Amino acid sequence: MAKSSRRAESYRYWYLVLVPLLAILTLVEFYPLVDGVRLSLTGSSGQLSLSNYSQMLTDRSFWSAVSVSLAYTIGSTVICIALGLGLTYLVTQKVRGRGYFEAIYVFPLATAPIVVGTLWSPSSTWDDIQSFLHFILHQPYFNELSIGFFFPVMVFSEAWEWAPLVMLVALSIINSQSPQIFEAAELHGASALQKFRMVGLPMVLRSPVMQFVIVLRMIDAMGSFAIPLSWSNWVGYPYNVGSPVDTLSLFMYKLIFIPEYGFPIGLVSAVAVALLAVTLVVAFVLIRMMGRALPLSGGG
Repeated sequence: MAKSSRRAESYRYWYLVLVPLLAILTLVEFYPLVDGVRLSLTGSSGQLSLSNYSQMLTDRSFWSAVSVSLAYTIGSTVICIALGLGLTYLVTQKVRGRGYFEAIYVFPLATAPIVVGTLWSPSSTWDDIQSFLHFILHQPYFNELSIGFFFPVMVFSEAWEWAPLVMLVALSIINSQSPQIFEAAELHGASALQKFRMVGLPMVLRSPVMQFVIVLRMIDAMGSFAIPLSWSNWVGYPYNVGSPVDTLSLFMYKLIFIPEYGFPIGLVSAVAVALLAVTLVVAFVLIRMMGRALPLSGGG
């Protein structure tokens, strides 16, 4: 009797915890999603219609935003992983003051994305570099507003912000393993770089935690908004939809908040549904690719 009473009390406790949580998730997550789908299927006359999707699929600006989002996501995710693993290698070396280096490397993670976009903008960084190259090294000016320059900088700034997260996760994975693995490699004459490349790196990349972080980073990059928004002003595209800086999120923002586009809420909802679909497809493909190339290890 006492046992069943304790079990009922336990169930009551979890109901009190989960029911408010589910109610908040329904209000904050599921209702906007369902209502967004409803709006995307509502025509100008208020009837059920696919006209918003038809308009979206025939709009060249939409396809430009899709290509920009995919290029931005793939580029920033790959560079982010590479930078994070490079920082991990540096931090794992036995050098004096390693803790100070860790604190410095983590700094970008505490910076707001809109600030990151401003820090890497021409007025904050590249104008000074231009001056140094031209007046000190006597090199010609380069065009900061060309897509061949500003888009890679945008991608790198996104990767720079989130590389410390990869570093922290990689460090936790390496530190959770037995140090005897690295000691055995050292006894066989492996250098610090060889130990990291042949022991630490496979250990990190095969970890389900790191694979989850990679997928999460890719999903977050697909919805990037703040850094492209800051650069849209610098490169002269504050009001043009379908510009080389317009990710899908920025594309929707311009359609909603620039008056000349007439607040097309149905079209924007259709683009939002498309963004969700593209993100899920890319995440699924990435998970399958990592599952084949990097089988999950048994450890954390």
